[in-house]
Amino acid sequence: MMQLFTRCASAARHVRGVDGVRPGGVGSDALRTVAVMLWIAVACFFWLPAAGRAQTGVASSSRPASDAFARARADMGRDDLAGARAEVQQGLKLDPLSVPGYNLLGIIETQDKNFNSASEAFEQALRLDPKSTETHNNLASSYFQQQKVDLARSEYLTALRIDPTNRDANYNLGLVLLAEGRPAEAITYFERVTPRDPASEMSLASAYLAAHKTSQGLALVRKLSAEDSGDVRVQFLLGTVLLEAHQYEAAEHQFEVADSLRPENYDILCKLGQAASELKHYAKSEGALGRAVELKPDSPEALYLLARDYADQRRDSDALQLLVRASKLAPENTDVIFLMARLAMLENYYEDAIPLLEEGVRLVPKRADFHAALGESYLAAGKTDQAIREFNTLIELAPSAGAYAFMGLCYRELGRFDEAAKYFTEGLKLDPRNGACLYNLGYIASRRGRAQEAETYLTRSLEANPNPNESDALLELGSLKMAGKKYQEALPLLQRAVKTASDPGPAYYKLARVEGALGMNAAADRDLKIFQTLSKGSTNVPYPFQHFFDAVNQRAELPAQARQKLDLEGILDAVQHHPDDPRNLYLLAETYLQLRRTDEALKTVRRLDELSGQDLRTELGIGVLLARFRLYPEAIEHFQAALTADQNSDEARYDLADAYFNAHDYANALRIMEQISSGAQNDDSYLALLGDVDAHLGRSDDAVKTLERAVAKNPDNDQYQLLLALALLRKGSPEQAERALRAALSRSPNSGRIYWGLGVVSVIQGNSAQAEQNLAKATELLPNWQTTWSTLGIFYFDTGQISKARETLQRSKELNPSGLAGASRIEQLLDRASTEPGIPVSPQPLSPESRIQFLQVALVLADQAV
Repeated sequence: MMQLFTRCASAARHVRGVDGVRPGGVGSDALRTVAVMLWIAVACFFWLPAAGRAQTGVASSSRPASDAFARARADMGRDDLAGARAEVQQGLKLDPLSVPGYNLLGIIETQDKNFNSASEAFEQALRLDPKSTETHNNLASSYFQQQKVDLARSEYLTALRIDPTNRDANYNLGLVLLAEGRPAEAITYFERVTPRDPASEMSLASAYLAAHKTSQGLALVRKLSAEDSGDVRVQFLLGTVLLEAHQYEAAEHQFEVADSLRPENYDILCKLGQAASELKHYAKSEGALGRAVELKPDSPEALYLLARDYADQRRDSDALQLLVRASKLAPENTDVIFLMARLAMLENYYEDAIPLLEEGVRLVPKRADFHAALGESYLAAGKTDQAIREFNTLIELAPSAGAYAFMGLCYRELGRFDEAAKYFTEGLKLDPRNGACLYNLGYIASRRGRAQEAETYLTRSLEANPNPNESDALLELGSLKMAGKKYQEALPLLQRAVKTASDPGPAYYKLARVEGALGMNAAADRDLKIFQTLSKGSTNVPYPFQHFFDAVNQRAELPAQARQKLDLEGILDAVQHHPDDPRNLYLLAETYLQLRRTDEALKTVRRLDELSGQDLRTELGIGVLLARFRLYPEAIEHFQAALTADQNSDEARYDLADAYFNAHDYANALRIMEQISSGAQNDDSYLALLGDVDAHLGRSDDAVKTLERAVAKNPDNDQYQLLLALALLRKGSPEQAERALRAALSRSPNSGRIYWGLGVVSVIQGNSAQAEQNLAKATELLPNWQTTWSTLGIFYFDTGQISKARETLQRSKELNPSGLAGASRIEQLLDRASTEPGIPVSPQPLSPESRIQFLQVALVLADQAV
């Protein structure tokens, strides 16, 4: 009889790299996982040659034929399948009615993956003896190797109808059911296996554990361990059974027993490290895996497992260095590729993760976690169309609430809330407690002013566990409570938010406001100071370089946790030790710019240019950095260099046009935008910039039409809505601007930008009371946007409310440590106004001329920050 797992040493080699995949991953289905584990176990230690078993049954009537069959079995033992086939065929010529002979031929053909020939041989044996249980078992095993599980099950059941006590049929049918995820049924057949042996009892223990009969499974494992306490093979395999069943504590013990019996064994150390890592026994796991790496320093598996252990501890730098080594040894190891990509994503190197994940998708096109991570990276890198493509594939491969949540997030980022809501709703149909879908539906409802609906979704999302959006949901729900003046209910939500958010600044600001409203002045002052400190930090944005992993290989990258805490001295020290690391130079240039040491920053940028060879992404990244600090001429040079590197780059053209626009060179901005490809010209961001350019060139009608198209494409983008209103104001149509802003407010009722625009319109219309209310509301909604404070302060100054203007300036300085542009000049004007006689007590109406001047100032401020 040919057992189910005959000759599976090659299978063990093929799957060794996936042992480390975390439970819950998408590396394999239940059928493959369980079958592989059992195949490896039996192949390594308990395999009985199938050919040897096939000689039972109907005896051969010809001695020369049996001699030929014996020679065939000997050839099989030497892996000489061609010789074995020739001997069997010779034997069958001598004895064409030999059932064992046809069984042996079928086994050989199965070994050689000639499955059609194997089936023909087994079917001929059954024609000779329809009740041969050996033949039915062999045919079933051949079907199973072809993953024809239904046919395999049918053949095993046929064998059991002929002989209900048949050992091989009971055992192998149990394995099939276990592999199908039907462990309770498998137990019935395993318990019928007699006589028992370690392989069948281990399979029974595995079935107990998989069927959640944990006490019975662990008891059987302890019994087997005690019976063969000195057999390292048994201890190792018992540990493997426990590891597969997620019984990590018991597995760790078994591998420790095995390690004591055979110290410094590579396989034992790897499994011990995995079990200890799952238990977060990092000292033990690191010790075991470190010893494994010492035993086999060039083993991709050992390097990967230790890297995964480091990654679990957020020792990303150490993990990446090991993964780069593993990648060189096994460039197509998909587990190594995936973990490298995930760590790059955690470090915000999404552009570097993308080619890794694309390679992974090429190698394993049906592995869903690769498509999920690739879509996430595309989305973070601003490549939304590619992200949508990947998430569509993800939904086809593994439809889940998470997959629909990813797709919905793409459309939410595009501002297409209706489409986004459809996907989040589909996700809830699959998992009504999915935190991501619930949060995002709450987010959309909040943006549309449906407060009760938003509160319901957000509350439900906070009940989900786990919930990746917990801190976002807390902040969003806390903000809703604040808007309804339910400060006592908002307080605990925001207190939780500041503890869980990766960027807690906004939560601290709102928490301080709630505490102030509740009279908790000391707490409010404390949390406001924390917000001010956090406001000094730089924005955590993706890095643009292509050579991240080269830098890792040279041990030159900075630890992720320390990156934003490093002061200038630390970065200079890193540059001194690793002067050719582009990341260090980028951080140094950014730090110089933050310190307003522009000359040194530009000198560092030149070094970076020289080092990178002015490749496209580095030039784009430097250009974006320089533009962020309003060094537009220098940014333009780098965007032009990026275009030189790739003359077809619409991204470089768009960034170059944007830099020209911000440098007030509107003619050149228009010239570059006209060079962007026709396909990209339909993008809403292109339309928004083009409309703004037209507005500044005095082409008001064109500007309004173009911006209306941008708003139609993305009606929930409040920045586009504000640009349209400003274009209408430039055109001299304040009534139309107000209508546009009111329509925008109906979709985005909590938009600080829209309230700011309405405040400006109210000033122009001479409604000072409404203007003050709208502008003050804008400062509440967007406390970090300097334009809101500047505009409100100027309004107070122009209307003669000097004390309020001074208070606004001071408040702005507290919340924006970098300060307002021209703050010192404004203070001088306020000081002069304070000393002038006849300061009005009540707000003074603005003359038509003053309103026009106010609009001009507001438009300038908007240009600086919109």
